[in-house]
Amino acid sequence: MVSENLLRREVKGVIKEVFADRDDICTCDRCYNDVLAISLTKLKPRYAGSEKGKVVLKSVDISSDQTRLDILRVVHEAIDRVNENPHHPEDRK
Repeated sequence: MVSENLLRREVKGVIKEVFADRDDICTCDRCYNDVLAISLTKLKPRYAGSEKGKVVLKSVDISSDQTRLDILRVVHEAIDRVNENPHHPEDRK
């Protein structure tokens, strides 16, 4: 059985949206991965699985307004944290 954290997919989408809307942040792969990691550690995972590697169950609350707001809040907090202490030289911004 293959399992997938459904929230990971949602968080990745939100990060891409926020990165596209803000010009005050570094969007390099390293910063993206740092934001993703920080965000996912702050949110409760939601797993679904299937026998053939395809997701057959979608969490009812994964698309709720409250979940979306929680993801947005956590992503913005993670971006602020990464901006304050990036793992690359300042000239990469």
